[in-house]
Amino acid sequence: MKNYLLIGAFLAPLFLFAQVGIATSTPQKTLHVNGSLQVVNELNVGGNATTAGSAGTSGQILTSQGTGTAPAWQSLNTVSGSINSATYVQGTTAASATAGQTIDVPGVTVTLTVPAGRTQTFLFTIIGYALDISTGTTSQGVFTLLQDGTKISSAYVSKAGIFPNTAQGTATPASFNLGGLVNMPVPVTFLKSVSLPAGTYVFKVQYVAWAGAATVNVVPSTFAGYNGDTEAMLTKMQVLVYNN
Repeated sequence: MKNYLLIGAFLAPLFLFAQVGIATSTPQKTLHVNGSLQVVNELNVGGNATTAGSAGTSGQILTSQGTGTAPAWQSLNTVSGSINSATYVQGTTAASATAGQTIDVPGVTVTLTVPAGRTQTFLFTIIGYALDISTGTTSQGVFTLLQDGTKISSAYVSKAGIFPNTAQGTATPASFNLGGLVNMPVPVTFLKSVSLPAGTYVFKVQYVAWAGAATVNVVPSTFAGYNGDTEAMLTKMQVLVYNN
């Protein structure tokens, strides 16, 4: 009896560190199941020999962390390549700039944070109008996107003073020959993407007047046929945040 006990004492460590195969005689891992697996209760990952792993939280998915590392539970909007968030802002009050002046576009500023240990890519889509409805003159300028006060993108925008009609050339006085649409803004839409490490960033849109005075966030209430649409000419910005 003592001999059996002694042999068992020597063999026990071998069994403790052996690989176990279910439906296979050549297990490739500590536990190798050659078939389906049914988990009735929670699935725990991570932990160690004396500490239970994590079962995650409702809605999380299990993602690989590479060879030799336990997989980890992640929320879907933190997985690499997925959209983490979408932010939209639009202009509020009107603001005017004279030639050579730079102004912030009211309402089009947003603060975004990249979590610790992460990098994310921000994709900006911006649309803007700039016009002077008081004089009917032509203007031109630039919308700029700034990150923490530094310009990272820009786009040209203009306004045509008058679009003459086709019935000109014979009327007196000559000014009658210029009838047609006036104050025609030419809107601009521009894109920008930037990848950033962990930190908090402030993004804002400005308008730089090149020639002629212009107003942003215009409510075109003086336009013929205006139907009360106060949003039509507001500056707008959408930001999609992607996980890297």
